[in-house]
Amino acid sequence: MDNVDNLNTTNTANVIKDELPPLWEHQKTALKTARDRYALFFDPGCGKTRAALLLLEKSGYGNAIIFAPLNVCRNWVVEANKYLAIKRECFVVAGQTKPKKLQTIKDFKAAYRTRPSLLIMNIESLRSKDYLKELSGLSINFIIVDESHNFKSHNSLQTKGLLYLDGVLKPRYFYLLTGTPAPQGEIDLWSTFYLLGITKLPFFVWRKKYFDDRNLRRAGTSGYYPDYVIRESSRKEFAALLKSCSITAVKDLVMDLPPLLRTSVYCELSKEQKKHYDTMEDFLFASDSSGHELTAANVLSRTLRLQQIIAGTLGSDEEGRAVFIKDNPRLKALEYAIEQTNGEQFIIWTIFKDTYAQVSRLLEGLGISYGLLTGEQSAEDRFSTMEDFQGGKIRAVIAHPRAGGVGVNLTAASYSIHYTKNFNLVDDLQCEARNYRGGSERHKRITRIDIIAEDTIDEEINEALILKKNVQDFILGLKQMRSKNNKRKK
Repeated sequence: MDNVDNLNTTNTANVIKDELPPLWEHQKTALKTARDRYALFFDPGCGKTRAALLLLEKSGYGNAIIFAPLNVCRNWVVEANKYLAIKRECFVVAGQTKPKKLQTIKDFKAAYRTRPSLLIMNIESLRSKDYLKELSGLSINFIIVDESHNFKSHNSLQTKGLLYLDGVLKPRYFYLLTGTPAPQGEIDLWSTFYLLGITKLPFFVWRKKYFDDRNLRRAGTSGYYPDYVIRESSRKEFAALLKSCSITAVKDLVMDLPPLLRTSVYCELSKEQKKHYDTMEDFLFASDSSGHELTAANVLSRTLRLQQIIAGTLGSDEEGRAVFIKDNPRLKALEYAIEQTNGEQFIIWTIFKDTYAQVSRLLEGLGISYGLLTGEQSAEDRFSTMEDFQGGKIRAVIAHPRAGGVGVNLTAASYSIHYTKNFNLVDDLQCEARNYRGGSERHKRITRIDIIAEDTIDEEINEALILKKNVQDFILGLKQMRSKNNKRKK
């Protein structure tokens, strides 16, 4: 063991700085009850980063590896400097060229035996055999996996990389952090169960034990694809197993936040949109020339095309430039939604790059100052936009879920407008959490406005997100938690 791996720190209460805000009760509970392998199922904004860092402090180990999404790797550096009483040197492997990333890992390997250090890595790095080879020689007893729902697929390279590394390093402490452990349903839980030591069954054996294939009778026929659903007895067993090795914290139960109001603004398709939409919808549910059903990939692609038509993009011209519909009804619905914000700050969420220019022109026409949070910007530009927004220099932000939805604080907004969205529950909850979190207490209420085109896939997306949220709530036992909380209030 390296000579700084055991710091012999005192109890957690003695390492928390006086100037820091007090711990929430759920954070204190996590510090008391967390096992060596444990999950913090905390909503965004509920302090899972601080809790995980204090668990590191409590463990007495000096070094740790933290795997996190690219957008939040730098946040871990800030949080570590803020919350760790014994400072660690931070080595960040994210956003660099491959040679620089490999060199950063080597720098960490040279440092961690002589001084407390953190290696903070982009989760995508786990896909590379070169990075795994460098990491496999480490002696590390503490690993944190942030936004662990990104490892839900048993077959993805990053999941395989994480499982391999866990097997090689055999860390004493292993913590998973996420607010959505099963974004697509219980079948996503295999990697969580495996990493927490709940099961050692291979994925396919585990799936056969706990799930049924609703399409099994069609196996062997053309167009067959499996549709696995969890057995009711398995669902209850999963909930009990998770309860034994995790703690859940949901914003509306553990924080004194203002009420979250949800409302929708409806619009109709124009005649031109309706024509394109109906044509694409017929194509979506058609069979191919051989009579085979469409694959899931084709359906997803054409579903996105339906959403683009609804958003006002009819296609591309010969030079590849987007062709927009004139007098887009959705933009008019957006203008109406903006009027409801009553001069307060707001966020506009959209999943399509083509809509940035349309929405920007609308805001400019209304005389509203705004900034962008997109994947095309540099990290510095995104940070500048966030600072301007939080400081009140601009009134609005146009944001893409993948750029502005994780590790971003936009609590200056009392309104969020979901202009376009997809079926991804994680994206939806992360967007909602940007301005509904600790810090939003400054507002009397937080209002979410969804733009919905009537009789279109918009309505199906809304229904699907509600269904997925209900499954998530069952897994985490939130119905019972809310019932107990209501009884206490009475």
